[in-house]
Amino acid sequence: MDLQLLGKKIAICGATGMLGRAVAQQLSNEGARLALLGRNLEALSELATLLTHTRPDSVTVHQCDLACPQSTAAGFEAADQALQGIDVFISAAGAAQGGLFWEIDDAAWQRNLEAKLFGSIRALREVAPRMVQRKTGRIVLIVGNSAKHPEPRMLPGAAANAALLAIVRGLAEELGPHGVAINAVCPGPVRSSRWDTLMQAAATRENISVEQAEQRFLAKSALQRLATADEIAQHVVFLASPVAAHMTGTSIIVDGGTTKTP
Repeated sequence: MDLQLLGKKIAICGATGMLGRAVAQQLSNEGARLALLGRNLEALSELATLLTHTRPDSVTVHQCDLACPQSTAAGFEAADQALQGIDVFISAAGAAQGGLFWEIDDAAWQRNLEAKLFGSIRALREVAPRMVQRKTGRIVLIVGNSAKHPEPRMLPGAAANAALLAIVRGLAEELGPHGVAINAVCPGPVRSSRWDTLMQAAATRENISVEQAEQRFLAKSALQRLATADEIAQHVVFLASPVAAHMTGTSIIVDGGTTKTP
C-alpha cells in the first residue's frame, strides 16, 4: 500500500529511543523528510547519518529539551524552518518509572509527569498553532497501553498516559475544523533494557525466575508474546499518513490483546 508519505515533512521527538528509531526508519523508507528533535545531538546525528545513507539532506537534527519551554520553542522553530512547514508531528518521547504506590514520593511523581505529560504538552503547544495556521496537519502521540490498562506498579506512567489520551480526545475537537488530526498509539511492552529491568524487579519481588515473571505477564495477553518495535512503528506510520483519513481523537491499542476492550 502506498502511504502517500513521499516528501511529507515530519518532525519527531524521541527519535533516538527504540520506538522512535523504528518510526524514523520506516518514515525514511517511505520517502519522508525528517526533522529529529531531542536533547542528545550526538545520538540524533548518528541516527541521521544512518537514515541519509541513500537520501542525503533528507534529515535534519535539532536541539530540543522538552523539560524547558524555551528549548522546546527554539527546537520547533528550527525544525519548522528546516522543513519549511511541518506536515506531521510524532511524539515518541518520555518514559516513567514504577514502584509500590505508597513508596513513590511527590518528587518521583513530579519527575514522571514532567517527563511524559508536560513534555508532550509543551511540544503540542508549539506544533498545533503552526498546523492550524496552515490548515493542515497530522499529530501522533505514542502513549502506552497503561492509559487504559494500568498496572499497579506503574501508576505514574499510567496517570500521564491517561491524561494524554484526554488531551488527544479534547484537542481533536479544537483542531478538526482547521484540517488537523490528532491520534494516539497505545503500545504494550516491547523487549528492551527497560523491560528486562521490570521483569528482574518482578522476579525479585515474587521470588521467582525472570523467565517465570515474564511468562506470568505474557499470560495476560491473547497473543502471549511481546511486540517488536517495528510492529508498533507500522501503526504509528499509518496514523501519520493521509491513508488514515477521517480518523481523529482516537487511539489504537497495540498490545497483543492484553487490554480487554469491547
